[in-house]
Amino acid sequence: MPKRLNVRLVLALTAVTIVALVTSGVAISQILPGYFIDQARANLRTGVGATAVDLQGRINEASEEGLNVLVPEIRETAVIPAVARLAARLYSADVTIRDEFGRQVVVQPAVVTEQAIDQGFRRDPEVERVSARVDIQLPQGIRATYFIELADPYTYRAATMAQIQSALIGAGALALAVALIIGVVAARSLTVPIGRLRRVSSRIAQGHLDERASPSGVLEVDELGQQFNVMADRLAGTLRMLEADRDRLREFVADVSHELRTPIAALRMYTELQKEDDSDPATRREFYERSLEQIERLEWLSTNLLDLSRIDAGIFPLDMQEGDLRDPIQAVVQAISEAAVARGVSLDSRVPAHPVTLRFDRERMIQLLNNVLGNALKFTPRGGSVSVDLAEEGDSVVITVRDTGAGIPEEELPRIFDRFYRGTNTGEARAQGSGLGLAIVRSIVDMHGGEIGVSSVVGEGTEFRIRLPRQPVPHAGDEAEKVNETSRGARPVRNPGSVA
Repeated sequence: MPKRLNVRLVLALTAVTIVALVTSGVAISQILPGYFIDQARANLRTGVGATAVDLQGRINEASEEGLNVLVPEIRETAVIPAVARLAARLYSADVTIRDEFGRQVVVQPAVVTEQAIDQGFRRDPEVERVSARVDIQLPQGIRATYFIELADPYTYRAATMAQIQSALIGAGALALAVALIIGVVAARSLTVPIGRLRRVSSRIAQGHLDERASPSGVLEVDELGQQFNVMADRLAGTLRMLEADRDRLREFVADVSHELRTPIAALRMYTELQKEDDSDPATRREFYERSLEQIERLEWLSTNLLDLSRIDAGIFPLDMQEGDLRDPIQAVVQAISEAAVARGVSLDSRVPAHPVTLRFDRERMIQLLNNVLGNALKFTPRGGSVSVDLAEEGDSVVITVRDTGAGIPEEELPRIFDRFYRGTNTGEARAQGSGLGLAIVRSIVDMHGGEIGVSSVVGEGTEFRIRLPRQPVPHAGDEAEKVNETSRGARPVRNPGSVA
């Protein structure tokens, strides 16, 4: 079979036409000859009957004219031959008349004209002979019996069949030509839109992702084109997402490399200094403690990066249980209260007197509160204050964290949830963080189906509002989008106790 669709369609339509023509020809060749033979036999039967009637009538007329038809020789010479000639001429067949003893009285060949022969009038041996018995009533009550036989008639059957075959061949050739033309037109109407669709797919394969299939007027091809366009849109979106992820990955690797370079360089310096200085134990001890601090920073940074990678990969499960949200808030406030006293910052918490039940992951909630409150405490100067409020609003609860720190410039607010972004208005505290804390906070809020917002005034302080639904809706279908959104700005989580 040819591989091209248009050739297959033309061949298929041609084959159907040929089969139809052959079937029609076979049917005609099988049906028409029998029909013509039956018609010829019916004509002979009619002729035999009419000849018998004519024979009786002529004998009666001859008797009335005075001929002695009682004598067989007179009947056989004056009456019967005339009847036979008339029948041979009318029915174009050989006429044989026998008497009751089987003796042939008359044998008259068929009478046809030259014009009829020129027009295709031919003997038809396939038509069976027809005979009939005729009882003749003679004068004076005498009876005579004759047998009339018509055989080998002339018919137009052969000529008619030849004409039909010629007409069938001509009609078949015309039908075949029309089928080829229609097949070519139909094939082009189908293959041209498919060819355009193929060219569009080839362009997309070459990287032209904006190419789309246009309507062709063929319903099935248009439906295929619509599905193709949907696939192309999804492919283009996926590729754009992958390109964005690739760019973010490059930025992430660059940021990680930069963040790791500082503690590694410090460790190398302290190690070299300890190796060179053998005289002062106090100095060596200080270098040793500084080295431990950098190792802790490396461990802290690697843990946060591990949490981020697990969230990006979608393998950061939550242990969602019904609980009292006041518990993690009070636990975190109690844990950082000593640090607040040491920094000279007032730390206050206000929660309802009754339990605030909610489905949440307790460890992740403690991690979230540690990061937000730790940030507020770190960026609030001595004499300032930090507060955390818990309130119920309809079907959700709201955690509000306020501080009286340096504040965040308005142009930096959209970027504060980006990984490794630490702002420009944070003084010495900026150098102490990794820029991962708020990214992790945003991811934890997203995984709980909540929302987080921030408002800030430079020189007055910052306020974070975290809204969590009482019945968080799973976002399984949007998990990939969440991860991408997290990659753009709301970067995932780290261990409890870590701060930005």
